[in-house]
Amino acid sequence: MMGIYSFALWSFLILVGTGMVSSQVFSPPVYSIDLETELRNWLFNTYEIKQRPEKLNRVRITLNLLSLNYLDIKEQALSISAYFSFEWTDSRLRWINNITYANIIFLFSDEKSVWKPPIIVENSVDDIDVISRPSVPMRINANGGINWLPAGIFTTSCESYVTFWPLDTQTCEIVLSSWSYTLTEIRLEFNLFKTKILTEFYQENGEWELINTGYKSLETVRESESFSRLVFSLTFRRRPMFHSLNTLFPVVLMAFLTVIIFKLNPESGERVGLALTILLAFAVYLGVISESIPQTSLSASLLSSYIACILFLQTLAVFLTVLYLDTYFNPDDKPVPKWLHVVNSSVLIKLACVDCSRKNKKVSPNPSDMNNDSGTVPQHQSGYSKSEKIVSIEDNEEDKNGVWEANESTPSDKEYSWKEIALLLDKVTMYIYLSLVTALTVVTACVMLVHYGLAY
Repeated sequence: MMGIYSFALWSFLILVGTGMVSSQVFSPPVYSIDLETELRNWLFNTYEIKQRPEKLNRVRITLNLLSLNYLDIKEQALSISAYFSFEWTDSRLRWINNITYANIIFLFSDEKSVWKPPIIVENSVDDIDVISRPSVPMRINANGGINWLPAGIFTTSCESYVTFWPLDTQTCEIVLSSWSYTLTEIRLEFNLFKTKILTEFYQENGEWELINTGYKSLETVRESESFSRLVFSLTFRRRPMFHSLNTLFPVVLMAFLTVIIFKLNPESGERVGLALTILLAFAVYLGVISESIPQTSLSASLLSSYIACILFLQTLAVFLTVLYLDTYFNPDDKPVPKWLHVVNSSVLIKLACVDCSRKNKKVSPNPSDMNNDSGTVPQHQSGYSKSEKIVSIEDNEEDKNGVWEANESTPSDKEYSWKEIALLLDKVTMYIYLSLVTALTVVTACVMLVHYGLAY
């Protein structure tokens, strides 16, 4: 009997123990501060911060762009406000298989307690140092995944492309590289499940417009070792309103002022002063533009080349103005050389289009004085006889032919004075300058506008 009671008691105790275990399996403890403290002690008791988690650690990176602080093409520097998203896995900080801590989904720690990959901004202009933000917490998930979001102002070098300044487009790069750990120890990768460059919170800049983003993965060799690199590229296009009103428009207006020099009356006494004033204005503008772009010979600004061409034409205009004024004020008793007459008659007259609007007209009798049918003058309007009238008409025809022949004579028979030659030179030069300035302006504007439109 005692054996039966003992067997029943032991069976009861076994069933009670089994029920307690089952209750622990299906009912883990609820979250509490003490439970998290216990988990931290369990995780970090033997944790070594200087030891990397795996033989090869894959770090997934995303750039979150917040704003463009400035893009200085003269200093060739880019400054942005942004934060990076670094994600990697540390199997030593995994508790997902421990049912006791099933109600703790994540923990927070910092870089002082958790290993993090040493990463630098390779093209930084402030300092080249490992990205470190002790105040930014790391989010540790139950499966050992770690997410770190270091934010800051990052200033990097940006090679400027000034050919189409001020309607230019600049592409700048932010280069991340692993430090100390080689390619076989740390590999930087893009997050396949997220956008590589996030611009959802980007604030538009008043001078530059963000038009494109790009990314690529590279490898670099330092001291015979290969290191992993990620390159984020940002393409900005300058907004045109400010420079169109304050740079391009004044330059074009001054360019066409060069043409007006040869329209000014030589006797006004202001032609040389006007030419020198415009020349000085272009020199000042060229100096201002040179201070706004990098002092490099790798590429030349199209606007600077345009101003240099106009400056050359303006310098030549000063020389020609002095020469034409000297020709204009030559004394009348000084004979004009024969070759100058020939040049004037065969070249300048045609270029100045002096005879373009001249129309030769024949001399004809008044139709009201002639009979429509017989071609004779009515008798009541003349005291001549019929034969006398016919002779008069024939004489009229001879006079008419004489006038026609006189009108058909070429200008080469005419003797020109110094003043006439100078005025013709002014007119021809004005046409030439108008054509050159217009062609330069149209070609330069078209090239810049086409590039600006194709920037997308």
